[in-house]
Amino acid sequence: MNSVYTAKQIQSFEKSLFVSKDEELELMKRAADDSVDWLKEKFPSNNFIILCGPGNNGGDGYFIGLGLRKLHFKVQFVDTIPETKKSYLCNLAFNKTCNEEFVTCEDIEKLSIDSVVIDAIFGIGGRINLSKEIRSLLESAKKFKAKIAIDMPTGLCAATGKISKACFDADHTITFIALKLGQLINQDKEFCGKIVLKDLGLDMTKTIKPTIREFNYKDIKSNLPVRKKNAHKGQHGKLLIVAGDEGYGGAGILASEAALKTGAGLVTLLTRESHVSSSLAKNPEVMVSGADNVQNLDNHFLCSDVLVCGPGMYENYWSEQLLFKLITFAAKNQTPTLLDAGALRLLSKKPFANMPLPKDIVLTPHPGEASSLLGVSTDVIQNDRLRAAKELNAKFGGIVVLKGHGTIICDSKESYLCSSGGPELAVAGSGDVLSGLIGSLMAQGLKPIDAVMAGVALHGSAGESFARSIGAIGLAASELIPYIRNALN
Repeated sequence: MNSVYTAKQIQSFEKSLFVSKDEELELMKRAADDSVDWLKEKFPSNNFIILCGPGNNGGDGYFIGLGLRKLHFKVQFVDTIPETKKSYLCNLAFNKTCNEEFVTCEDIEKLSIDSVVIDAIFGIGGRINLSKEIRSLLESAKKFKAKIAIDMPTGLCAATGKISKACFDADHTITFIALKLGQLINQDKEFCGKIVLKDLGLDMTKTIKPTIREFNYKDIKSNLPVRKKNAHKGQHGKLLIVAGDEGYGGAGILASEAALKTGAGLVTLLTRESHVSSSLAKNPEVMVSGADNVQNLDNHFLCSDVLVCGPGMYENYWSEQLLFKLITFAAKNQTPTLLDAGALRLLSKKPFANMPLPKDIVLTPHPGEASSLLGVSTDVIQNDRLRAAKELNAKFGGIVVLKGHGTIICDSKESYLCSSGGPELAVAGSGDVLSGLIGSLMAQGLKPIDAVMAGVALHGSAGESFARSIGAIGLAASELIPYIRNALN
């Protein structure tokens, strides 16, 4: 796993290192040297255009350019905001470039697209409200075949991943000391490109607890269920899925199929009567029970190790009654429970708002469902996804899985961010598959947090596998299941 920090944490850590400006200058030179080493290997025969701002990020840019010039590369500097007073370190670096070649922002349009353009305008202290001139410069920089950001792309907030009206569109970002939260959430990867971490030998992780830990499929492989040779189905858990109100039977079928084909020993689906035949036709191995009278279904709760509820449910008497009975049962018996989709929408309404929830509760909202649970707009959720996940955890307890680009997992102790998955997963039914998968892993004996992390990573990895073989467009949610099963095995 990778440790990820907020911009404030990194800035405070930097300040704690320095007794004098000379020490800060030496660190800046070290960052420049490490960047030059990487750039000369990556681009051995290119010219460089370096966009420098007035702060310390600009100082990084000037020192990088000077280092490249010593190696006889052609380097052209752009002082992007010449009228602004430079920081102490930036000014020191700038004063060493008096014999170097400078061009203006307007000249960028005339330069060869084969050059490597380096963004050293604002960095970690980056601004969201960019001037018209800087926005125009960033637009012009898009034409170059190779685009490198230093520490952070200009226009991308290091704290939240929020972007300005324009943002430097990097192929690679050379970042220093530690990974920043804003590089990994929201529209992060779209503008950071591939991140190259240079910790400058400081190893911040030894002394400072990260804000969040980034993980992917490789990090959870050791936690996946392993079958003994003499295993039998009774050892792999009994999972009950409550899903599929009238008109939404496919959600329950997807969730139950995902659970069945990822190893749960016994999968039962409670759904509307009209969906029973479809479920049996698709997956005869799933024990499906359908009724339009809720009283004929809740006796099934007693035979389950884990409960999943919500796919294909909505604000309707059948859904409301089943959810109420399920939460009451799960809280009384402390049955591990996952709530998704329609169950989450209902959770914010009476009479659910003040109901006690089971200790081992997992909530898997997408941003729209999270906005309903917290009573804020979706934009508020997306502008600070980590904060939203923590607020949901504080309000409901258990484990929160805030789905989206860079899914965030939060419990009372730690926060995690999954880097697996991409836009191919943004399709109807994808969340239903995830719910069935996590429920299956919990039923097979994984601790809830391990099941959640493994499920999210497997789900994301399956999406990536589809994208590699087919492309990012056209995934049907059911197509994820074979990829997930392959990864499990």
